[in-house]
Amino acid sequence: MAVHCLTAAFSSPAAMFSIKHFGAKISMIVGSLCSVPFYLSVMFPSSWAIFVAQSVFGFGLALVRPASLKFLVKNSTPNTLGVDSGIHWGVFMSSMIWGNAVVYVLTHGNHPADEPKLHSLGEYFTHRNYGDDKTRVLVYGILCGLNLLGTLMYVALRTPAQRSDQERRPLLDGMKEDLNPMTFANLVKETFSLVILRQTLWLVPSMLAAGFYFTMYCVEIPTMIGSHIALFGIMVGVGELLGSLVLGRIISSFGYVLVTIMAGCLAIISLLLTCTSLPKNNNWDEDVVVEAPGMAMLIAVALAYGVSDAGNNLALNSIIGRLFNERSEVIFCVLSCVMNLAAMTWYFVYTVVAWETIIVATGLAVFVSMLGIFIVVRPK
Repeated sequence: MAVHCLTAAFSSPAAMFSIKHFGAKISMIVGSLCSVPFYLSVMFPSSWAIFVAQSVFGFGLALVRPASLKFLVKNSTPNTLGVDSGIHWGVFMSSMIWGNAVVYVLTHGNHPADEPKLHSLGEYFTHRNYGDDKTRVLVYGILCGLNLLGTLMYVALRTPAQRSDQERRPLLDGMKEDLNPMTFANLVKETFSLVILRQTLWLVPSMLAAGFYFTMYCVEIPTMIGSHIALFGIMVGVGELLGSLVLGRIISSFGYVLVTIMAGCLAIISLLLTCTSLPKNNNWDEDVVVEAPGMAMLIAVALAYGVSDAGNNLALNSIIGRLFNERSEVIFCVLSCVMNLAAMTWYFVYTVVAWETIIVATGLAVFVSMLGIFIVVRPK
């Protein structure tokens, strides 16, 4: 995780240049293809190949999210941006359902009684001897094929219809025009001019909170719940999907404030449930036996994480698209950079700091992010 997050963060300037120079569609295609080396490195593993593939995957991640969001903004109107963002995020995060479903089927199937409990595909293929590794090649081959199918769907996307100057105009006053020609120096100047805007600075806490929250439900919580990791991931994905579809419509009908309040409160509730229901120990202490929580509570916590994460990202993506419009790819790349740096930092902090401290800090970040969004969207 740390490798691809670090690469994604530092690849953001290159992603920004790609989206501006080659367009969102080409950038999405290239970014999607960057996932293929990762699948191949697992199908035919070697130590150096996995790290190289993770780096390539990180570059692809830096391309795909900002490019797809820019493509979404160009194909949406102010009235449909909330709903469209909900559909986009729901499809984007539904991968958690399908990927963890594969893990669940493989790790919860019939296996010898003396075999240790397996938590991930990596442990599954490490502990079980398949001779020629046919099962691993089959599983990741299918996933690679689905990735290529998704890339073909990107190819089939139509070029957005030309919009009027009024539709293309950002809501923010005082934004400078695009600097031409497209050079690295001009790109730095444009990025700086947008980042120092008051609205952008108030959105930074939401970007950080999104990265912290991502690490919570993808890395920290799963280490507490033993063999229930796959089920937890599936239910987070369900929460992301359902939350995106419902909250996207709420944004279009009632605005960002209501969704921000709902997502923030649910995030704090999920953190409180984590404190009260999950094991109270430092998860890196191998001498402590971790008992998984009750199944109903596990599902409730996972759904709360999924829905609240969807709400925060929907509000953030929609606000950036609405405020910056044709210039939004710059801030989307900044969002990708900040989120990945925050996720990577939280991952390393977690190895040396008690998890209670991490939860409290994440809760404070969520509260400040809510305040920042309120300030950005408040009536003038």
